[in-house]
Amino acid sequence: MVAYSYKGRFVAPIRIGLGLPVLSLHREFGGYHPEQPIKPKRQTIRAFGRRRHARSGETIQHYHGMRSPKCFKIGDARCTTALPIKLYVRSGKIELVEDDGLWWGITSSRDLDSFAQADGFDDWAQMRAFWIEEHDGKQLGPFHGVLIRCMPL
Repeated sequence: MVAYSYKGRFVAPIRIGLGLPVLSLHREFGGYHPEQPIKPKRQTIRAFGRRRHARSGETIQHYHGMRSPKCFKIGDARCTTALPIKLYVRSGKIELVEDDGLWWGITSSRDLDSFAQADGFDDWAQMRAFWIEEHDGKQLGPFHGVLIRCMPL
């Protein structure tokens, strides 16, 4: 079983993506207004590292604040796919490798927005701003990692 930790802004979108209730506490983590609709988050992008990532069919545990006193479990999911990804944040391009080994790219604004929405953002512009902020505006291109998609258990 693989566990991933998320920032507070993703707690409510993950719970919605897992079909779990969203409490006012969960909305507060992301700064969501009570009437504000929240997009479900059904995927995560992670860097390659020393530890292996989830594989198709495995259970994923989602946590907020791992390795901190305020850690709590968001929920569990089943990994549906884990694909290599190249993310070109500044130029607006995403490249994925499908199971058959073929690369395909996402470049249209409509497709970039759809991709960002699956990741819990309103659109590509919001996702792009998040990535630039998280990486302190450093040169972001390309980011090599893995795209992990999941569904409720």
